[in-house]
Amino acid sequence: MRAAVIGASSESIYTIGKAKEMGIEVVALDGDPNAPGLKAADKSFVVDIRDVEKVLEVLDENRPDVILPVPIGRYLTTTGAVNDHYGLCGVSEHAAKLCTDKYEFHRILSERGLRNAELYLIPAGCEYSNPDELNEQFPVVVKPRFGSGSRGVQIFNTREDLVKGFLLEQPYDEDYCIESCIEGPEYGVDGVFTDGIFHLILLRGKRNTLPPYRECVGYYSIIEDEENKAFFEKVKDLMQKTGEALGFENNLIHADIIKDVNGKPFIIETSARPSGHNLHNLFTPMASGVDEVVEFIKYALPDLGRRYVFEPNVKKHMVIRYFDFENVRVNKVPDENLLREKYPLKAWNCNIENGMTLGKVTNGASIMGRGFFILEGSSKEELDRLCDEIKSEFEVELVTVSDRI
Repeated sequence: MRAAVIGASSESIYTIGKAKEMGIEVVALDGDPNAPGLKAADKSFVVDIRDVEKVLEVLDENRPDVILPVPIGRYLTTTGAVNDHYGLCGVSEHAAKLCTDKYEFHRILSERGLRNAELYLIPAGCEYSNPDELNEQFPVVVKPRFGSGSRGVQIFNTREDLVKGFLLEQPYDEDYCIESCIEGPEYGVDGVFTDGIFHLILLRGKRNTLPPYRECVGYYSIIEDEENKAFFEKVKDLMQKTGEALGFENNLIHADIIKDVNGKPFIIETSARPSGHNLHNLFTPMASGVDEVVEFIKYALPDLGRRYVFEPNVKKHMVIRYFDFENVRVNKVPDENLLREKYPLKAWNCNIENGMTLGKVTNGASIMGRGFFILEGSSKEELDRLCDEIKSEFEVELVTVSDRI
C-alpha cells in the first residue's frame, strides 16, 4: 500500500514513521526542498502544494491509498482536493475550505446558531474606517482570515487600543477579521469523525499568556468525571453539529473552544487535521491512550486488517508545558538527568542553551522552538506547582530585548 503526505514539515515525520512501520510506502510532497519530511519518506517530490494540478501529476504516477493526516494550515484544501479526486477516506475539499477560512467558517456556523459572535471582514488592500460600530463589542479579537498557529492574533480592549495597535497600519496585504471576544477559559479538542459521527479523544485545558496575545504555553489533560460531565457532553454536541455544518465525514479534527460565562462551549476554530505542537504525536497518546494518526490509518485502510480504536483508555492528570520565559537571558540550563531524579517527568525536550536570550511570547513561532516538558501528577494544582519548580531550576536574569527566540 502507498500513502502520500502533502506538506512535509517536521510535524509530518512522526506520521510518516508510523505508516512505514505498518509496511506502507510513503510519498512526500512539499514546495520546500529542505522540508524535513521529504527525507523521512520513501519517495519525495519538490512541488508547490498550492497547485493541485501539479500535485495530481505527481500522484498519478504514485497513486496513494490514503493521504496521511498531518498538521498543515491553509493548504489542507489540497489534501481535500486529492481525497476527492481519488475517492479516498479523509477530509473533502469543500470541508477543508470551510475550516481553513475563518470568515466562511464563522458565516456557516452563525447561520446555524452555532457561533454567537459578531465578525467584520477587512479585505486585503482595504481599510476598516468605522470602529465606532464596535463600541458594544469590546474586547475584540483581530486575526488573519487564513493561517494557523495563532499567527497575527491580538486582543484589543478599547477602540483606542484597536486604532493604535491595528487600524493605523492599514491597509494590509491579506484579509483580516475583527471579531467580538468571548471571555472564559480556553480548551483544545482532539477528535475524529467516522461516518459523520464525532468521537472525542481528548479535551485539553489551555494555559495562556495574558492579553493582548493570549498565546498558549501549556495544556492540561481534562478527565471526564461527574464534576465536568455536563461540559463534556456540551462539547461533544457542539462538535457534532459543527462537523455536520462543515461537512466532516471521515477525518481527524482538532479545535479551540472557550467555556463562556454560562458554562457553554464557544468554538473559536476547528480544522480537519491533527493538532501540532507535539500534541498529536506525544501528549495526546500519553494522556488518552489513543495514537490518533495510527488509528486513522487503520480506519482508512481496512485492507490492512487491523482493528482501530478511537475510544480513550487512559485517564491521567498530565501537562505539556512549553518554556514561556519572557525577556530573560538564560545563564544556566538545568541538567536533564538531575531533573528526572527530582520530578515525575514523562518527556523532556529543551532547546535552550546557556547564554541564550528569550524575548516576549507573542505567537506559536516565538515559543515552540524552545522545547517542552511533560509531567504527570495527581491534580492540576500539583502540576502547576511542579512546573513552577522546574522553571526555577533555570538560572535567568531579566533583560530588555527585541529579538524573539
